[in-house]
Amino acid sequence: GHSMEPTIKIGSEVLVSGIPYIFSKPKIGDIVIFRKDEKIYIERIVRTKNNEYSLAGDNEKDSVDIDWISKINIIGKLLFIF
Repeated sequence: GHSMEPTIKIGSEVLVSGIPYIFSKPKIGDIVIFRKDEKIYIERIVRTKNNEYSLAGDNEKDSVDIDWISKINIIGKLLFIF
């Protein structure tokens, strides 16, 4: 959808890696790919609490906050947008 526009435009390709989170925890501001309800999403971390993360898109008009997710649901960190 449009939830990460203008940071990520529809049709863009992204490079994602799980390696950064082997060495450190996800933090506020990171853009992550995650699994929720058998779907894959990309959003920005806006709040953290222990090993749980609240996520939202950059497009305030077309984004909803994602309820808290566990670190285990995070697939990886966005490294580059093509």
